[in-house]
Amino acid sequence: MKIAIPINNKGALDNKVAPHFGKANYFLIYNTEKKTFNILLNPETSGGSELPPDFLHRQGVKAIIAFSLGPKAYNKFKNYNIKTYKAIEETIEKNIQKLENNELKELQEEDIF
Repeated sequence: MKIAIPINNKGALDNKVAPHFGKANYFLIYNTEKKTFNILLNPETSGGSELPPDFLHRQGVKAIIAFSLGPKAYNKFKNYNIKTYKAIEETIEKNIQKLENNELKELQEEDIF
């Protein structure tokens, strides 16, 4: 499964999750089967016209880890059957471990604004 996580700095799994999904500079896309990741520019913040949910869907992402989402992004992910999970104040690696252990909660109504 591919998981997308918003980040502001290129780096490794010891990065922190970006505080704002839509304004993150990059998306780290982690493949849980291969235990590999790619870092891609966020098309919305890099001058492109594609919205992040459409871009990530095209990349084959099946889950998102973020602190919150806007309603438009949340609804697009829902329509694409992409699960949205609430990030914790830890490294990307810890967030992925928690997701793989079914310890991350899905985003709730109060996380959508």
